[in-house]
Amino acid sequence: MVAGGEEDQPAPPYFGRGWTADLVAGPPWHESYGVRGDHIYRSMEIVVRTGSWQSAQRAVDLINSCRLVAGGDPDIFEHHPVALNDKEPAWMNDAERANQARQYLETSHLPTACALAARVSTRRRWVYAVAKYKFSISLVGIHHMDMEPGYGIYRGVSPYPDDHVRISQSIIAAFGAIEDLGLDVPAGHGKPSRIGDQWNPPVKADLDLRLARAGVGGAETLLWTVRGPARRLERRRPLPSGSRPSWAWGPVRDIQIPVADAIAYASWLRDRVASHNVKDLTPSLSPYDAVNVQHLARFLILVSTDFRVWRPDSLRYPRGRLVWVPSTKLPSP
Repeated sequence: MVAGGEEDQPAPPYFGRGWTADLVAGPPWHESYGVRGDHIYRSMEIVVRTGSWQSAQRAVDLINSCRLVAGGDPDIFEHHPVALNDKEPAWMNDAERANQARQYLETSHLPTACALAARVSTRRRWVYAVAKYKFSISLVGIHHMDMEPGYGIYRGVSPYPDDHVRISQSIIAAFGAIEDLGLDVPAGHGKPSRIGDQWNPPVKADLDLRLARAGVGGAETLLWTVRGPARRLERRRPLPSGSRPSWAWGPVRDIQIPVADAIAYASWLRDRVASHNVKDLTPSLSPYDAVNVQHLARFLILVSTDFRVWRPDSLRYPRGRLVWVPSTKLPSP
């Protein structure tokens, strides 16, 4: 993989758990140049140093997954990078390794992906949260430009069970990432999350405390994408109250809702609509349900790992920089 000359990216080397990644000048067939303002840059190659091929492949897989978290979009074409040197992987012959060495992906966010992967690698739960996020968007992946309200693209409810199953599994995987972060709703038998239409106060207090420890401010909101006419899902469980952005009118009914309410609604979608046996509401799922849970999981992954997105208010999926920010986390007990 080759990294370009983006500004404001974390500088190498990147120290992961059991591996180190660096950016070096690539071989001649990978050389490419670009101009950004008055700056001429040369693309760089990611080099991973570790003790074994398996460890290197795990690091490469994690960097590739973190690339998707950093960018926020699914791949247009599937990309499966392979760690290799002059003699490994052993299941490739010399010609195959030489050919594989000429395969590369040049894209944005790669230095950030390396830094994020190094941070994620320090906790097993974070590693699996990122893997589940990647799996989720491989099942249902919508590019941020297709979500722009002004384009008038509407993805309604499908009449096909195959689509309902794919959306369901995408929701389950994305919410699994939230569970791995320890930010699911702390409810259970004898401890309901809601009393009537309101939060159960002890449950809400528990979630708010864990969100604060993860770095989520109490007043933070998340954009929930709502398009087209109301579905049975909304009639069964109305969306949380919140503010509507400037572009929300007509069939575009997007809403800013508190992060805790977003987690609760995602939990309900997973438990009562997507999981286990098919339910009466399962055919009412739309791709937006999966996108919303994915967006929530991505936000919580970035916050939990001390990475933040600079989010212009006018964009649904920001292309802003990922940066480290001063931690707002409460200390763990």
